[in-house]
Amino acid sequence: MTCVAPIRPVQWATCFCSNSASNFFDKIISAWQDAHGKKQLEDQVTQFKNKVVEQQDTIYKLQNKLHTLSKFQTENKNTKTKLIPADIIGYDTSNLRKSIIINAGSKHGVKPDDIVVSNNALVGKITLVSGGNSVVQLITDPASRIPGRIVQTREQVIVEGDATVFCKLKYVPRWAKLKTGDDIVSSDIGGFYPSSLPIATVMENKTKDGDLFQSVKVLPKVNISRIESVLVVLN
Repeated sequence: MTCVAPIRPVQWATCFCSNSASNFFDKIISAWQDAHGKKQLEDQVTQFKNKVVEQQDTIYKLQNKLHTLSKFQTENKNTKTKLIPADIIGYDTSNLRKSIIINAGSKHGVKPDDIVVSNNALVGKITLVSGGNSVVQLITDPASRIPGRIVQTREQVIVEGDATVFCKLKYVPRWAKLKTGDDIVSSDIGGFYPSSLPIATVMENKTKDGDLFQSVKVLPKVNISRIESVLVVLN
């Protein structure tokens, strides 16, 4: 006991330091485990939220398809046409051409010159067809020319694309009394497009001195950047 007494303070200090170090590392390990567990829970919550968003997007897409199909059938009850639903899977990135790619092709019965609509309004026509995909020339394409009629004034016009979000009307007489908001529908002249299909709305019209026709800018009924699916009307 006499020999041990002098080293007791050292033993006590050693024991205290050992216990303190052990408690310190236990706290570090416990804190790390808590943080790791919290991170796992946060990751799981994030995954669940993303799954909910994914399912909501799928539901909205299906609802949009159903609405497009039912609206066209409701407003064209007397027209016996075969419709093929399709999703938009690609866009033309050039400045001179305006087209989209859809996931319906020859194996679904799609042919060149079939009409493409959305929300019972004209989108364009099929120009190229492969087995599973097709290219749709939009009405805003500068090569697109559609015979139309102004609903309010009954003038026959040609709806021509101008490579922007707008189209323009050709051959509108200078005496035609157009107003902003007037509607343009497809004409059965030529028998290519179905009659009375909504196309665009008048946004602006001008008449220059000496011109025989008005300069008219119209906005398509369908906003391509906001639709995900279309209907192909088989000829």
